[in-house]
Amino acid sequence: MAKLNQYNLSMAIALLSSILIVASMVTSEEEFMITIPPEPEPGFYKTIEECIEKMSRECGENIVKAVLEDEDISEQCCVELVRGMGKICHDDLLQFYVSLPQLGFNVTHLNIRGHQVWNICISKTPSKM
Repeated sequence: MAKLNQYNLSMAIALLSSILIVASMVTSEEEFMITIPPEPEPGFYKTIEECIEKMSRECGENIVKAVLEDEDISEQCCVELVRGMGKICHDDLLQFYVSLPQLGFNVTHLNIRGHQVWNICISKTPSKM
């Protein structure tokens, strides 16, 4: 079993915060258990942590709700997604959420909607700022 050092602790907190935001949107008040699977490749969870840090919590919630609940996306959150986080981070986060079967996502829907949200944000993000 790996030791829990400062890096692992901060990564775990970032991942769990992200999961809790999503879980609160997709579950009822029933007890909820999450098992984080092994990394699909070395450094993947560190990359996810860095991605999460590139977006405000408010915009993170807005984007997640847009993907899961078809909520409208603010222009500011689109700017944070496109210019701050970027496509690779967006796709990696979708991959991470899909890897959590406890959340019960329809993988096809999640991937399609994630792609749609990205395209919506591209169209809402001014070309010059």
